[in-house]
Amino acid sequence: MDPNLPVLNREEALGRLEGDVELWGEIRDIWLEDVESLMDGVDRALGSKSPDGLRRASHALKGASANVGAVRVAATAKTIEINALASEWKALTESVEILRNEVEQAKIQLKLA
Repeated sequence: MDPNLPVLNREEALGRLEGDVELWGEIRDIWLEDVESLMDGVDRALGSKSPDGLRRASHALKGASANVGAVRVAATAKTIEINALASEWKALTESVEILRNEVEQAKIQLKLA
């Protein structure tokens, strides 16, 4: 993940939504409600060492995060998605910990947005 990426890029997300701020607010609220469940899916797949499950769970989190503009979460989830099938569990465990931290940062910024 590029450390120069912002935690949140609201303008990018609004560009996808043709500038619809109200819709972005709804998507933000849904993300805030669902992100823990999405992370639980990542954690379960990691814990059971399911490469395909981890790939799918990371993909779901990546898409939801990109829609709301949580670009660092999306980028980290994409890295996990790409690397999941290699089954390098030590590296994947470290990546999931980074993902968890990025999710926490995004939650803070999205609650303030």
